[in-house]
Amino acid sequence: MSATATDHPFSVPRYPSGQPNLTANTHLLVTQGPGRDDCAALAAQLGKARLTHLARPDFPSLAALQLALGAQLKDARVGLRLDLRGDEAFVWPLHALARAAGLQVDEILMSSSPQGTRQVFCVHCATCQPASSTTHLTCAQCGVVLEVRRHFSQRLGAYLGVCADADQPYQEVRP
Repeated sequence: MSATATDHPFSVPRYPSGQPNLTANTHLLVTQGPGRDDCAALAAQLGKARLTHLARPDFPSLAALQLALGAQLKDARVGLRLDLRGDEAFVWPLHALARAAGLQVDEILMSSSPQGTRQVFCVHCATCQPASSTTHLTCAQCGVVLEVRRHFSQRLGAYLGVCADADQPYQEVRP
């Protein structure tokens, strides 16, 4: 096995710094932050293509942003390209929403930083929870100390969390 294969497991997402599809006639940019600079830079690259920007701070909640994105995707025509920018906990639920609305993987461009929040799926109680990029955390639902594995489920938009120490799952004090 090559060193590259062990450095970056197949299931862990890669976020290429790809260029937007300049032949697409409509672009939808969704950012976790205000994204004004991102929007201006993208508009300059796209020229006459239509650009719509949805920024998380412009909505009272993430659910409201998801509703707005769902409405945009419902009215979308062939040729739309979706650009999602934010941490993994932000972009993957939006990616799932876009896929459910009928967008193909190659119609979605995602940018994410490994320093942000990510989702972790606890295999013991089947819940997803936000976490930082640390390798261990305590499940908020069942209390098991989890080791976050380098395995990512695109369906769940989460990393796999398994019991860090099967002999001491709740970090009890041993006599």
